[in-house]
Amino acid sequence: MIIAQMVGRNESSRFLEDVLKRIKSQVDHIVFTDDCSTDNTAEIASGYASVYKNSEPLFSVNEGLLRSTAWSNLENHAKEGDWVIAIDCDEMLYNSNELDNMDIKSVLSKSPFDVVNVRFYHMWNKTQYRVDKLWAPNNSSRIFRFKLNGKFLDRKLACGSEPTYVIEDIRRRNYWLNSGLIMQHLGYTFDDDKQNKYMRYMNLDKGEFHNIKHIESIIDPNPTLINWGNFGL
Repeated sequence: MIIAQMVGRNESSRFLEDVLKRIKSQVDHIVFTDDCSTDNTAEIASGYASVYKNSEPLFSVNEGLLRSTAWSNLENHAKEGDWVIAIDCDEMLYNSNELDNMDIKSVLSKSPFDVVNVRFYHMWNKTQYRVDKLWAPNNSSRIFRFKLNGKFLDRKLACGSEPTYVIEDIRRRNYWLNSGLIMQHLGYTFDDDKQNKYMRYMNLDKGEFHNIKHIESIIDPNPTLINWGNFGL
C-alpha cells in the first residue's frame, strides 16, 4: 500500500486541488492533517483524503509537533512496510524516466531499499527552476517504509518531513539513490510567494534553523534558472 501524508493550512487558493488530484492517482490513500485553516482547505482535502483537524494551530509554533501529530493520524491507516510519500500542498511527484507517467507504484515495486530518493526542484516561475546557491536540485528522502512510533525533531522550524528513523536507514545505506522520481516544488513560483516566505523566515527563523544567507537569497534579483524538463539527472 502507498499512502501520501500531507499537512496544510489555508492552501485553498494556491495549488492544493491540483496537487491532490495528481497524488490521488499515484497512491492508494491520502491522510491530510489540517492545521486549523480559516478557509476551505479541509473541505477541498476531504474530497480526496482522510482529513484530521488540529484543535489549535501548530505550524507557526512548533513544526516538529505538527509533524508528530500528523504521524499519529497516519498511524490510523498505515501498517508496517507500507510506503509513505511525505508531500506538501505545493509539490508534484513525477517519474523523470517518462515525465507524464503517473504510475509511481511500478517504480516503488522495484525498490530493494526502505528509503527512496526523490530529486527535488524549486520552481522559480511557471516554467523554470532555480539552480544557483543552495537552490540547486537536491536529493530528498520523501518516500520511505512505514514504521510505528515514528519520531520527529522537536524544533520550531526545519524539523524535516520524514521521521528520524529514515535518517538511520540512510546511514545504513538502506537507500535507493537512482529511483528516477522527482518532485516539483511550486512554493516559490510567484513573486508574492517569495516575499511572503522571506518575511516569514526572517521573522521566525533569523538564521537559527536556516543559513541566513540562504534566507536572504530568496529575494535575489537575478537567480540562475533552467527550463523545467532539462533535468540533467
